[in-house]
Amino acid sequence: MLGLDLIAPEYLAVLDPFADEAKRIVETSPPLESLPPEIIERAVQRVKWTTKEMLVEPNLNSIRAEVLSFYLMCQGVASVSFPGSPEVRLISEATRKTLRYRMYDLFKKGQIDLCLSAVKRSLNLVDLEIGETIKVAGFTIPREDFYRLRDLRLAEDGLETVDDRILPQYLPRYAVRWTDLAPLLKHRLKELTKLYLVGGWAVITPRDLWDLYASFISVKLEEYVQSVYERILESGTQPAGVLAQVGERISSLVPREVVIRGGFTRGQAGRLRPEFFPPCMKLALNGVGAGLRNYAIMMMLTPFLSYARVAPSGKVATRMADFIDDISIVRDEIAPLLFEAAERCNPPLFKDQPQEKAGIFYHMGFGMTTEPTLADSGRSKWYRTPNCSKIQMSAPSLCRPDELCRQIKNPLTYYFRKKYEGSRAG
Repeated sequence: MLGLDLIAPEYLAVLDPFADEAKRIVETSPPLESLPPEIIERAVQRVKWTTKEMLVEPNLNSIRAEVLSFYLMCQGVASVSFPGSPEVRLISEATRKTLRYRMYDLFKKGQIDLCLSAVKRSLNLVDLEIGETIKVAGFTIPREDFYRLRDLRLAEDGLETVDDRILPQYLPRYAVRWTDLAPLLKHRLKELTKLYLVGGWAVITPRDLWDLYASFISVKLEEYVQSVYERILESGTQPAGVLAQVGERISSLVPREVVIRGGFTRGQAGRLRPEFFPPCMKLALNGVGAGLRNYAIMMMLTPFLSYARVAPSGKVATRMADFIDDISIVRDEIAPLLFEAAERCNPPLFKDQPQEKAGIFYHMGFGMTTEPTLADSGRSKWYRTPNCSKIQMSAPSLCRPDELCRQIKNPLTYYFRKKYEGSRAG
């Protein structure tokens, strides 16, 4: 890492891809779709890196390639997948491991200040006052607790004896405001009951610091992918070309045998979980009045339920048959919910508009039919779920936002976020 000090500001982008230094690299570079093959390949291979490949040389070309490949990876996955998908989990975990190792490597090489400068942009961090007494923010930490924390961390890693080179990693050295860890607590990447708290500060070791910071960036990655996914939904067009190719290649690296808790599997969203539906969709399922029937059933519920059940993962969405091989998913799982919601309307939708039964399948891409087959898929457009802003304008009585609604822009994002959080809680 010779020469690292000379370009430390730029190198911060290697530790925080969302830092201003990284954003400037993206803003002054060509569009991601036109990047050279070596950066495209780097974007895909990031999820398979060994520790050797995780390190970045301290020169501007290497830093630039690192940042651009990170954003290409994220946007590629967002173009073929959904928030909380196995693909998103794969790149999130790979990024967490990469950053944790980079922090460890820099600490080992004496570049502690560089690491701390990156951390302190996101977290309130202070050094412990270690002398005759051990203090943080004026609060005393019993010496026996200081060493107990060390022993607990060693036990977590299965270490009984360590040498003087490794031991400093496990000695409490810093404290972080526990409120700054809210994103990690929310995503269940850290448990409040497992933190040693003193006057609102969580006492941590260098090893804890690497873990916390790397997890913090992985959460920001998931939020960024969500924002890109929502922009794609809002645009109404599906990315193709390099973005889709990168996303599909990363998707192919998701272990096929892995079944994620909470119903996620590679390539589909899993069975519908109504308890995770957003408020607007729950209201629509309960039936609406005459003025909202067509919009609520056709434009809201039909695309929402079809994408929620058959969420495209690993390839660009064009027709439903690209993602299912059994039409019973449509006939026996999705359609009955839509027919029941139509019947609950006042008056029932099909009572005076029987043709809309075929309209439901039309909006799922099967053409005007009441007996869809996989061969029919693609005969009409597979409609997308409208954004929250469109629902608010077209059906304001159905828009009753809760706390999560204020953080998202599309009902599908709400559902995937809730389901993802539910799988983590499980």
